[in-house]
Amino acid sequence: MKKLCLILISWSISFSLFSQTEKDISLFEQISNIDYKSPKTDIEKLKIFYTLKDKIENVKPLNDSAYILDLLKISKYEFLAKNNFEASINFANRALSLCKDLRRESLKALKINCYYNLASSYQKLMLYQKAVSYYDTVISLCNKNFVDTNYYQLDAHYYKTTLYFFLGDYQKAIDESIIGMNLSAIQNDSSYYVYFLNRKAQSFYYENKLKEAAIQAYTAIPISKRIRNNYELATALKILASVYEEESNFDSAQYFFRQAIKIRFKTKDYTQITNDYIDMGNFYLNSLKNFKEAKNNFYQALFNANKIQYTIERPFRLALANLNLGETSLKQKQYDDAAKFFLTSFTNLQINLNNNLQNNPASILLSKIANKDLVIMLMHDKTNLLLKEYKINYGKSYLTACLQSAIVTDSVITQLRHEQTGEQSKLYWRNKTRDFYTTALEACYLANNSNLAFFFMEKSRAVLLNDKLNELDASAYLSSTDAAKQESYQIKIVELEQRLNAAAENSSEYKNIQLQLLNAKSDFEHFIKSLEIKYPAYYQYKYADEVASLQQLQSFLHKNNQSFVYYFMGDSATYILAITSTQTKLLRLSINDFNKEQLSIFLQFCANKEALNNHYNSFAELSNHIYKTIFEPLQLLKGRVIICGDNIIIPFDALCRDESGKSFLLNDYSFSYVYSARYLMKQFNNPPATGSFLGFAPVSFASYLDVRNLKNAAIALHASANYYKNNKIFTNQDACRSNFFKYVSSYSIVSIFSHARADTTDNEPVLYMHDSLIHLSELQLLNKPATKLIILSACQTNVGKSATGEGIYSLARGFATAGISSVAATLWKADEQTIYIISEKFNEYLSEGMNKDEALQKAKLYFIQKNTNSEKLLPYYWANMILIGNTDAILLQPKHHYYYEWLISGIVVLICLGIIFLILRKK
Repeated sequence: MKKLCLILISWSISFSLFSQTEKDISLFEQISNIDYKSPKTDIEKLKIFYTLKDKIENVKPLNDSAYILDLLKISKYEFLAKNNFEASINFANRALSLCKDLRRESLKALKINCYYNLASSYQKLMLYQKAVSYYDTVISLCNKNFVDTNYYQLDAHYYKTTLYFFLGDYQKAIDESIIGMNLSAIQNDSSYYVYFLNRKAQSFYYENKLKEAAIQAYTAIPISKRIRNNYELATALKILASVYEEESNFDSAQYFFRQAIKIRFKTKDYTQITNDYIDMGNFYLNSLKNFKEAKNNFYQALFNANKIQYTIERPFRLALANLNLGETSLKQKQYDDAAKFFLTSFTNLQINLNNNLQNNPASILLSKIANKDLVIMLMHDKTNLLLKEYKINYGKSYLTACLQSAIVTDSVITQLRHEQTGEQSKLYWRNKTRDFYTTALEACYLANNSNLAFFFMEKSRAVLLNDKLNELDASAYLSSTDAAKQESYQIKIVELEQRLNAAAENSSEYKNIQLQLLNAKSDFEHFIKSLEIKYPAYYQYKYADEVASLQQLQSFLHKNNQSFVYYFMGDSATYILAITSTQTKLLRLSINDFNKEQLSIFLQFCANKEALNNHYNSFAELSNHIYKTIFEPLQLLKGRVIICGDNIIIPFDALCRDESGKSFLLNDYSFSYVYSARYLMKQFNNPPATGSFLGFAPVSFASYLDVRNLKNAAIALHASANYYKNNKIFTNQDACRSNFFKYVSSYSIVSIFSHARADTTDNEPVLYMHDSLIHLSELQLLNKPATKLIILSACQTNVGKSATGEGIYSLARGFATAGISSVAATLWKADEQTIYIISEKFNEYLSEGMNKDEALQKAKLYFIQKNTNSEKLLPYYWANMILIGNTDAILLQPKHHYYYEWLISGIVVLICLGIIFLILRKK
């Protein structure tokens, strides 16, 4: 099918060359037909094209179109026949320069061919990012409809999907698959269509969307059978095997794995056969714990990898097979064998460690390997093996080498993140590298190295949030025109996302909007890449990845008289790093010492007043146990404590010192929470605010929103606003979506009394205004906010889907992503009257210049003191609101000071008049 398509393309190109003579066209067709009508080998064809090149060069005037085509054929066969990629690229560039110089309409199709050849060459060289760039150019030129080049366009999308999948950017692979499926349907090409279906299914699988993956795979099977495409049939069967494995349906998984390999052998594609054996080997290794069968499959992978004819591809498959054999030996505690397999894997990748696993490859060598997944797995296994060797031999050199290996691995993970564009892909890799950071922290603990523990804690925390904030900083280096263009792209994407969410999934409207959205994202991505080239400072700040030192954090803590605590909760152990201005303490708690599930139970208690009332003794006992396990051993002085939690946030001020549940930490500590130390210490370049306080209280809501009224919200909001001058309040119908986006960025403090909706699924958190909803994704539209604190007096504003290492994707995090340094948010459904009282006192103390964390602590203590011997002493009422982010005081002038100023001014005026009166009287 693909060969036929290329013949058709060649014909379409020849027909477009209307400016050539009949003799010229004959020569052009002769060159075009050599590919498909000549029985010669690739080497013989290459010789023919070189002969034609000499012939054309000796004829004047030069037949430029035939000459360009001949150069492209030489480019093609230099890498097909001789693997001479340098020559291939040179001839393609030479042909391209002629196309550019001549600028004739008739050569535009050949120009597309030039870019296509360059993309193919760079793909074969495994310079994938460069290949993607050239495929993008092919697609862009095809979209301009120079000639009938739909199959070039389909091929470009085909290879882009493959490359994104191979690079681990699964969200981009899905996006490209959707575009490709649409083009395939238009062209009525089932071969391309089933390919895109399978890549979409595989990408869904890697994003852990198993149901979606299975649907796509089952759809691909009958199409593959109908068109007799054994390759894609085997792929669909293997996807189903992987899905069934994840669902623990091991019999079905085993059946589909075997069927996939059986059918794949019919294709004689030894690269993919190797991959299939590796995947089945991992099934036996990880799911069935059958080491013997696992190794048998990995040895089969080695055997088939050696049959791969393509010399650049073969080493990667050999490396992957040896890596998996090493992992199996590692799990069998056969450490010498594991070391041999890992060293062989490095050798396959042309990296020489001098037969010593304690040696580390240079980061620059690893950065040149396109398959970052393979590199990260290999370096992680190397790090893990060195740690195991240390635990057996207690040789310090093993531990030192382990830590050095971890640092190199982290640099590869950082590079991978920068190469990816899809948020879902980045989250996938954040989750996949979790075990590596657990290993690194274990090594830090054994080495008692707090400096490196701090480094790895930071590199495992909120890096995607840091990337977003870096982008905001980088935008300051753009021209006003480009900054406006960037904003218009962002607005368009958010609007299309909201329209897509509102459309029925199987409707034609949904498909049309989806394609518009994918094209908008692609255009935006290309625009951003152009900015990175155009503005060096923009690029520098966007990818600023430097981690502050432990000493810098300690200086920050000394200035603010604070303590800082990291919690990292792995599957087998929890690591705690407590930092004060003068010392650090690194603790390790095994799963027997502390079960992280206790935090979820504790949070469920806090959020349920009936459970607290009925089982208070159980709550108090659990609260005290958590306190004694994860906080008391830190021996922190009373005062201000910053918590950097891990995937779950609990209200630390509701932990009890005693088993009776009477002495809460709230009495002695003011707690705040941060996503990372970098986020805490970041200098937010907020522009000057036009006012001090802005408030929203919708009170009532549009009927279609189906939420109850908040009849006292306006009264409570006025009470908070009274502590500030330069305040502005929107209530009832004025508390609408348009006013929110128009004013929220202009005031130092923004308080919102409303409803919110969030859960731990993929559903996007939303905030209710009087007339409509504000989605989490829309908060990125807040443009350069002057806001220093958002107070979200609504339910569950810090609830959302938890992402490994990134925290909770909540409304609070959405405001942080927009560049707002502090958010006061809620953890569960709020009691309306309580939240109004605490918010009012919080604002009163803020207006007096108190630090944010201490102001919130004092507001909660005020509420408790006013409700002695009442049900409202339960943490359900007062522990709900937490402070996230910067804790510094907001330098504002409270309203009641305004009256004192007038009073003092009046007294001064009276004194002056009195003095003047006395002087005049004396005269």
